[in-house]
Amino acid sequence: MNKKNIRLIILVLFTLTIFTSCKKDGPVDPSLGVWRSLGLEGKLVPNLVFIENYLYATAGRDGLYRINRSTTNAHWEYIGLADTSIERSLESGVTDVVSMPGNLLASYVAGYQYKKHGVYRTSDNGSSWLPSDSGMITTLGYPTASQVLRLEVSQTDPSIIIAGTSVSLVYKSSDGGVSWQKITGTIGASAFNYAIRLNPLKPYEIWIGGETGRFAPFLHHSTDIGATWNSLRFPPNIGPYTYDNAVYDIAVDQRNDSVLYFGMVGAIVKTKDKAQTFQRVLGWEDGIYRNWRLAINPNNPDEIFATGFYLYRTTDGGQTWLKIKPPYFEIYALAVDWQKRLLFVSVSSPENGIYKYQF
Repeated sequence: MNKKNIRLIILVLFTLTIFTSCKKDGPVDPSLGVWRSLGLEGKLVPNLVFIENYLYATAGRDGLYRINRSTTNAHWEYIGLADTSIERSLESGVTDVVSMPGNLLASYVAGYQYKKHGVYRTSDNGSSWLPSDSGMITTLGYPTASQVLRLEVSQTDPSIIIAGTSVSLVYKSSDGGVSWQKITGTIGASAFNYAIRLNPLKPYEIWIGGETGRFAPFLHHSTDIGATWNSLRFPPNIGPYTYDNAVYDIAVDQRNDSVLYFGMVGAIVKTKDKAQTFQRVLGWEDGIYRNWRLAINPNNPDEIFATGFYLYRTTDGGQTWLKIKPPYFEIYALAVDWQKRLLFVSVSSPENGIYKYQF
């Protein structure tokens, strides 16, 4: 073996050592469980949602799919809303789905050149979908109404729904999505409302997070279901860059709702005082990746999963983290069945489908 090959082998081994080394935010543990593929390869899935006995996958321009969450096979049922004429991205096509008695609502993002609605409703499990965003359309007209990124339903009153858009505006429906009113945001402004969370302990408290048109993270807070708002600022050193960041998800501690976690670019951030002060509990040692989703155990809020370059897990409220290797590259969506100790994720590299993990 010549010296050139020896140097190459040493370089490869050194790179692998650095890549898999245990960093200060926790060791990499590939042995906790086994990843099992559930299909949907070739689909880019930004969101996974449990609704009753089903796991729903919002597959963007490829539409909405669901699978029985207790099944042993990987048969996905397509239930509509595909449109392959729009671009493939994490913020296009079907982006979210929620339920209320007898109905499903799905949010939709299309390019500005496409005349799409922002929210669709089905009462027959996807056989037919009807527009459910009349308030937005009468206020703005096409195509701005189609830019709905997130939906959040009140756990205590399912007629209350909050909708966040990719054009700064946030809407509220008090009648199950039949009509809507704008509760914050400026028409014509640029901002992505990536995260919406209603406080499960205080149903009239709303948290909204995202990214401004100038790539700065923002956080809005309302205690009166959107009648008034406070804007809160993160310190400039909370992420890997001075100001460039975003809030992708929000988790509320159901034992103490002054404690919240925020999934951001390259960091997971915690507050213990309702966003008056912030602490970075997971840094960017794995690179500048987005922590897309957070899942907090309602019965033990110190246990949290987060997606990003790895699957991250803490059992002590973010003091330490275990990094679990994903089946492929970066993890996007996350849904956790805490009773059965099962989780489901979507992965990239590119669009490599849905995986199941026992923990």
